[in-house]
Amino acid sequence: MERWHGVLDEAERLHLAAVRHAQALAALSAQMEEHGRRRDAAAARTARVEQELANWLLFARCMGNDGLIALAIDDAGPTLSGLVNDLLLACYGPRFTVAIETLQETAKGEQREGFDIRVYDAESGEDKSVTAMSGGERVWINECLVRAVALYLAQNTGRRYDTLFSDETDGPLDPERKRMFMAMKRRVLELGGYAREFFVSQTPELTGMADALIDLEAMSVEGCST
Repeated sequence: MERWHGVLDEAERLHLAAVRHAQALAALSAQMEEHGRRRDAAAARTARVEQELANWLLFARCMGNDGLIALAIDDAGPTLSGLVNDLLLACYGPRFTVAIETLQETAKGEQREGFDIRVYDAESGEDKSVTAMSGGERVWINECLVRAVALYLAQNTGRRYDTLFSDETDGPLDPERKRMFMAMKRRVLELGGYAREFFVSQTPELTGMADALIDLEAMSVEGCST
């Protein structure tokens, strides 16, 4: 009896230990389930944050130089080229034709964003960048381009501009080219619907073709000038 009582006590001790182990195991299982739920919730939050971050990174890229800005330049390029060529044809003749390039080819043959103004010279048959042209030729391209940008903005921004200004941009031109330069100014006024252009010039050929003159020397006062 004593031996079997000892066996019984040992069995009860083992049973209690097993019960405690079972309770501990149940507690650990509950903790694992709770950690699993937290892990799943954290993973879901991480996925949402990663998706949001990806959206903002994409938005930043779209709004950057390689995105919306590049698209705007690409979209404006043909229109600007058309306006420049219209002005050149009307005032300078058919010699020069301008194309605005917004993509350039790398040494590996890949396309990348860039910007260049290519000019085709019908007299020489050459196609070159505007930076390789002579000073007088570059004046024509530059002035037509600047005015084409003004015309483009006036047509696409919804804003109304009545007056243009320029300051002695005719310097490198010979007298005949200066007269053609004035014809270009009037063509710009016509295309853009401008009321007037104020320009500074010390060239009699140009000032003589103006509709009105503001003679600063005649307005000078002794001791000062306006």
